[in-house]
Amino acid sequence: MLSAVAARKSSARADEQSTQSSPHPTSIQASREWSPSRPVELEESEAPRPAEPTVISSFSPLLGQNTFPLTQDDFSAMGFQGDNGVVLVLNASESVALLGVYLLTVLQGRANLCGVTLGPSSTHHRVFAPRSSPIPVISWAPTNSHSKRPLPSSVHASRDATVVLIQYVNTGVEGLSRVCRVFENVFKPPRDAPARDIGIPEIRLISHSTKDILPFTLLPSWETSLAYMDPASSNETDTTIIPVCVVKGPKKSGKSTFSRTLLNRLLNRYRRVAFLECDVGQSEFTPGGMVALSIIESHIFGPFTHPSLPYRAHYVGSSTPRANPSYYLSAIQSLLETYRLEIHIPALPDTWTSNDGRIEDVIPLVVNTMGWTKGLGGDLNARIEELVEPSHVFEMEGPEEWGWPTQSTEPAGDNFPLCSQAKNIVRVQLEAIQAEATNMHVFSAADHRNINMLSYFHAAFPPFITEQQPSASVSFVVPSPVSLCQVTADSWDVSLPLCARYPFEVRCESAFDRVYLVGPGYEDVAPSELPSVLNCAVVGLVAYDANTKEAEVVPMDQDVSALPYSPGQPQPHPSTSNCLGLALIRGVFSSNDPSPTPSHSPLTHLHILTPLPPSTLGHARILVKGELELPIWGVLDFREGEEGGVAGVEREQVPYLQWGKGEGLGSQRRRVRRNLMRKAQM
Repeated sequence: MLSAVAARKSSARADEQSTQSSPHPTSIQASREWSPSRPVELEESEAPRPAEPTVISSFSPLLGQNTFPLTQDDFSAMGFQGDNGVVLVLNASESVALLGVYLLTVLQGRANLCGVTLGPSSTHHRVFAPRSSPIPVISWAPTNSHSKRPLPSSVHASRDATVVLIQYVNTGVEGLSRVCRVFENVFKPPRDAPARDIGIPEIRLISHSTKDILPFTLLPSWETSLAYMDPASSNETDTTIIPVCVVKGPKKSGKSTFSRTLLNRLLNRYRRVAFLECDVGQSEFTPGGMVALSIIESHIFGPFTHPSLPYRAHYVGSSTPRANPSYYLSAIQSLLETYRLEIHIPALPDTWTSNDGRIEDVIPLVVNTMGWTKGLGGDLNARIEELVEPSHVFEMEGPEEWGWPTQSTEPAGDNFPLCSQAKNIVRVQLEAIQAEATNMHVFSAADHRNINMLSYFHAAFPPFITEQQPSASVSFVVPSPVSLCQVTADSWDVSLPLCARYPFEVRCESAFDRVYLVGPGYEDVAPSELPSVLNCAVVGLVAYDANTKEAEVVPMDQDVSALPYSPGQPQPHPSTSNCLGLALIRGVFSSNDPSPTPSHSPLTHLHILTPLPPSTLGHARILVKGELELPIWGVLDFREGEEGGVAGVEREQVPYLQWGKGEGLGSQRRRVRRNLMRKAQM
């Protein structure tokens, strides 16, 4: 009897100890997504544990051994410009992760960066490494060729080492953290981060990962699939097929990251790559709300730091095509026709030729689809795939949703089913990126949309020449950069907030032919309410064919507004229009009332802010107002601090803005739940 009691007490103590050492079953259930149809299996689930710090920089800088500061004479000897740089020598299996903004030039050997292998050249790759996203890691890569650039006499490196030049580049992008406080100091390491100096104050070496700083990692299935798109990595690549790639998958699966990596891989083989953005919520090269076709010539390293002028685009006006799916598909179809007729095999020869061996006479295509994969979104993505007629389809294996297991598929292996004919579609199933490998716990998708929009409006595009090139896919003349070149912002002007910058003053009667309001509820906006709707609105600047029937102006009361507007009219068809970019209408006023506020006087002038070059603004004859609005950070005046107002006006007197929590019915944003299940689904 005593032995039985002692055994029960011993068992109770063991259960108590196991309860204290292991998580409670309720915490186990909270660690996974709720499922109405699958029970919680305690033996297979574990409570989430904080990730242990991992070494992301095995390179240890030693001055005079593997780290060599350069002088201005050293730059001149190498044929480069600059006076502040450092040469790093990476030996076998070494890697280095840098935080900040810098130029990377490979001088000897080969280096891997964000899934791309870079060889010796005179190209300076711009790398943006904020901690709001996984930071790039420069690693040593083996090579069979020992070609190299001239090295300074002070640099000593073995024959098999990788030698890279690191230079700081002043672009002003760090100032965006003043505009959007959510991204404050994202280009600087936090206080508890293991950061080291490499000789350049603005760039820091990160030795270990933390909860706020994560390295960029390439999943095994991604690496295997991407290797077949690069002839240098695979002997099975069919060079006769021009890749037309579609990337699809649910949200938060790494679809945009894979599309950017695929684009960089193709740039190793082709001089130019076309990028069709179908994700109007998380756009890569343009602000949200646009379906855009862009031409890319240089590698892309970094998030929200490459706003570009698209070759052709159409303004949807929303972060989702739910309100107008037919126009969304028509816009994509029009852009695909433009690609096939003007870009796929360029009709006009280029005046500049490269000598790096890349293919120049054809341009492949990468299509990034949206993450809405259920219901109407799934039907739209399926229709897009039919319109594209791809040669390769890369599909992300999404996370488990609604309790149903995902389809078990093997990732691409050694037997990659590459077809010899383009009409046969190669489908590759890829594993989704894990949430632990991203910064989604700190920066949400809405935060990235906001910084993307603010980066666009503060961007400074380089000067370029525009021509009146006849378009083969549309019946009118549109401004396009010469020779299908890439036009990407090279700096950002954050010296003044948007409320303090000098705008374009535009006379409505002579500048615009029509105003369209698109989106739910806008069909009921009366002409007398147009000034209030356009004030502080984000609009699309659209060029169109003035000879089309749909462009006929409907007369309206000039006592209300000088802008021709009729409620409920659809915007011009994508086949006869082109969205040049976005603009912010900072103020509306009349000639009788000089104050830039809505009044009862007729609307005659607009104050407009846009990063578009002035040479293209004369072609924008249509304003399109959609559902997109300027992020609240763009309205505020960062010069005033947290307690100040806007442009010298006290915060209580600023129109359209309210500090603090609202009161009363309708003061809060309405939340729509779409995850409620029917009784039969429980």
